[in-house]
Amino acid sequence: MLISNMSKTSKKSIILIGFMGAGKSTVGRALANLSGLPLVDLDALIVEQQGDTIPVIFADQGEPAFRRYETEALRSLSNTFPVILATGGGIVGHQENWQLMRRLGPVIYLRANWETLRSRLAGSTDRPLATAERGEADIKSLWLQRLPLYEQADLVVDTDGRKVDEVVHEVLSKAKF
Repeated sequence: MLISNMSKTSKKSIILIGFMGAGKSTVGRALANLSGLPLVDLDALIVEQQGDTIPVIFADQGEPAFRRYETEALRSLSNTFPVILATGGGIVGHQENWQLMRRLGPVIYLRANWETLRSRLAGSTDRPLATAERGEADIKSLWLQRLPLYEQADLVVDTDGRKVDEVVHEVLSKAKF
């Protein structure tokens, strides 16, 4: 299989997008392990660059500041070697982010239905936009607002009821790596 040599031959990154709980981090880790490409979790990069956790950034500076940091972090990857990039769920809301992501490589939407997302987000404490205070109706509304944006991805891979390795193999197959 060509996958073992992917890190030496690939010129493109793989960018994973999707709503909170879609599996971007989990699938990203598995893709990185299989492909040999490093995983970059955009939220972790923001934390590293800003010196604060995502919940603290949201609480102290608000979502607009976080979105600026998100674009800056994405921009900082423009001259890096190929990576597996796991983005945050809201990255799709700014047109500049789409341009930056597509320069890096194929943008792959990890799609999950609302029931799947709801079960994966249950009890989450580290997602500022998916808190118990916000309420399920608000979170579902945010998901519905973002759906048309996610659908603009280069490729769509469904994650409902699937094992991580099945999703990973489909991503690699569809991304033609």
